[in-house]
Amino acid sequence: MSLLNRFAAAACVCLIAATPSLAKDRDLARSEVLKMYEKSANWIVKIQNKNGSWGERGPGLKGELGTTGLAVMGLAEAPPELRAKYKASCTKAIDWMLKCQQADGSFTHKRSGYITYRTSLALMAMKRTDAKKYKDAIAKAAKWLSETQFSDSNGVKKGDVNYGGWGYDKSGAKPDADLSNASMALQALKESGLSEDDPVFKRAAKFISGCQNNSETNKGTGKIKPKNDGGFFYDPGLSRNKSSSTDHKDGTVSYESYAGMTYAGLMSLLYCNVDKKDPRVKAAIKWIGAHWTLAKNSGLGVRNPKKDANQQGLFYYYLAFAKALEAYGEVTIKTKDGDKNWPQELAKTLKKKQKPAGFWINEASPRWWEGNPVIPTVYSLNALNKALKHIETKK
Repeated sequence: MSLLNRFAAAACVCLIAATPSLAKDRDLARSEVLKMYEKSANWIVKIQNKNGSWGERGPGLKGELGTTGLAVMGLAEAPPELRAKYKASCTKAIDWMLKCQQADGSFTHKRSGYITYRTSLALMAMKRTDAKKYKDAIAKAAKWLSETQFSDSNGVKKGDVNYGGWGYDKSGAKPDADLSNASMALQALKESGLSEDDPVFKRAAKFISGCQNNSETNKGTGKIKPKNDGGFFYDPGLSRNKSSSTDHKDGTVSYESYAGMTYAGLMSLLYCNVDKKDPRVKAAIKWIGAHWTLAKNSGLGVRNPKKDANQQGLFYYYLAFAKALEAYGEVTIKTKDGDKNWPQELAKTLKKKQKPAGFWINEASPRWWEGNPVIPTVYSLNALNKALKHIETKK
């Protein structure tokens, strides 16, 4: 190599090293994150159904309550400078949703399940759009959620693993509580203004604790033998667990903790007014620090031969991540790789994954509706709202 070429190569190396965007993954300015949000929100509004809803629940059946609720939540809680822009879309959607509210206060479609999810999301959508205007509908939905918690009032006793939780619908005949439904119901009840002293939260804290792999605070029930890593799994009743399991010689079973449920569990404990110094919260934070990554739904798919196993539910995880860490109240989290600014970490991850048109899609795994761009996009909108609250405008 000639002297001139050597000099040019050395200069190129120095230039690369001196360029912040190449030498280090730089923080995003609030204006950049706001632009991401607006592009996504504009895409969502553009595909809103004529009847005000989003999504579909079958051929020719326009409108799905859960998808619509998530879309409204994301738009209604838009950053202050954009909120008015999406008000009309939210109001139109709520008008459609209210037609699906039943006499008992729940929200559901004809001959469909997922009532806990749909009622919770409808409640939060109404509360964020206009709490005063929809106060009666909100109160009815909150009452339904409180009354359908598995407890003595519907035949579920304290020793039952499902006690204090929620399942997909209201039936207590075959209770099948899971952490995902419980976390959604708790968030809705919290946002409804339910008193912190309400026994719903105390019962729920008991159920949430039973989903944690923390042998200090969870001695296990029935066949469940908790691990001791501090994370959370989906279902303590063994009915439809999504975690990988380990069968023991004594007939017990242990489930792997995974990120989506661990963040949902942390959020739920905090919504149940459990103190940050409580061993359950500290154990969850320890798991988060040890398994920090936004590249995968960590822990999901352990011992699963499918390549996409840890990519399943990735955008659901991003939303749980944002809700939990905002509830935790600290922007910086200590991890195995050093201190992490979670709003920036989330925003940078979503920026890399956003498509030019503004939407997101789980290209690695279509499971849990994430192969449909509407679902990952409404998850991301809601997650970005949480992050934007903690990303300051640079002066």
